[in-house]
Amino acid sequence: MRTKTEMMNLIMKKAIEDERIRAVTMNGSRANKNSVHDQYSDFDIVYFVTDIREFTKDKNWISYFGDILIVQYPVDWYSHPYDYCGHEAFAFLIQFTDGNRIDLNIVDIINIENEKDNNEPRIVLLNKDNYKELIPIATETAFFIKPPTKMEFYNTTNEFRWLSIYISKGLCREEFYYAKYTYDVLIMKMFMKMLNWEIGIQHQFNVTTGSSNKYLKRFLSETEMKRLQNIFPNGEYEDIWNKLFLMYDYFSELESKVAIHFNFICDKNETKKVRDFLAKRRLEKNSILR
Repeated sequence: MRTKTEMMNLIMKKAIEDERIRAVTMNGSRANKNSVHDQYSDFDIVYFVTDIREFTKDKNWISYFGDILIVQYPVDWYSHPYDYCGHEAFAFLIQFTDGNRIDLNIVDIINIENEKDNNEPRIVLLNKDNYKELIPIATETAFFIKPPTKMEFYNTTNEFRWLSIYISKGLCREEFYYAKYTYDVLIMKMFMKMLNWEIGIQHQFNVTTGSSNKYLKRFLSETEMKRLQNIFPNGEYEDIWNKLFLMYDYFSELESKVAIHFNFICDKNETKKVRDFLAKRRLEKNSILR
């Protein structure tokens, strides 16, 4: 596997030698001192170029960076095809066979004005024309957990309990993926929002748990982390039932803490009624099976 130095030398050599590339920045985890930095970290690179069409009409040029395992063009997708005659930014997500990965974004300099609004961590590696819009950004405040509004808090708690009923319906019908998807994806979004708000309160909302909450273990004790891990069910219907109630009660505790902090209304009556409804459904399902 090529080293970080070897990869950066390659990235910069291309930019320096190619007159069409006028500036280079690095974003993502490698530009953020608080992120994890290891052999799995991507190289999030932006090339600012004179005419983006020269970099998109023939994509073979990216082989310059090494032996490609697989590449993806997320801005040219079946649901939203890219306009190759235009000047919108283009992304090459490149996984190399040696384990390295470059997420290479190409930005036409006619759009460089948009960089003034960028507040995410960024290192300026090259600026041939001294574009004032490209300034280093060392802080990760753009990613900090945001406090909830009163309406957002209400909608999150209401949606959580609403979705819990969907899960119970799927379990009663033995519609496995319906129940599992609602649990793992839909309701978990609400749970993680509440968990993040509680973490935010503890740290004055000056922290981030990272993309997809990957840094949760930085903010949860070993006991709390085990409790969190224990709400994720396996593929057995009975286990999904058990974990649904564990998650439901965990969410209710977090909800109460967040509500007290912000002086929001915590609907304990709705919480109890929905939980009782779930328990009744489970009993009815079990009685049918017997």
